[in-house]
Amino acid sequence: MTGARNVPFGSMEWPEDAPGIRVKEADVSGSRWAVVEYGERVGRAEWCQGGHRGYVLSGEIEYEFDDGREPLRARLEEAFLLPPTAVGSGAHRGRSLAKEPTRLFLMMIRVGRLMRLCALG
Repeated sequence: MTGARNVPFGSMEWPEDAPGIRVKEADVSGSRWAVVEYGERVGRAEWCQGGHRGYVLSGEIEYEFDDGREPLRARLEEAFLLPPTAVGSGAHRGRSLAKEPTRLFLMMIRVGRLMRLCALG
């Protein structure tokens, strides 16, 4: 176990993760933490297999699933869980539903000792 620490997201740069999506990320004791910002009504093109625990800081996000299940919506000050899964079995992709940027705080879910990689959020 490592000692206590903070993560200075406020002083980090905003590199672009995908068109209209920016991300600030840090490794925290072997886990990926991130603040992700989707531009107004921006969505991801690719499916993600990785798992996330998230919290909506501003705006509203909707996650579509590749197996056709009901989309998951999360609004301002709501938390959400996206379990890790394979493409074709419920992989997800997010899109902002807000008329302003949507910001999320995300923590990646580990699968065993490995963390599934995907674009954030």
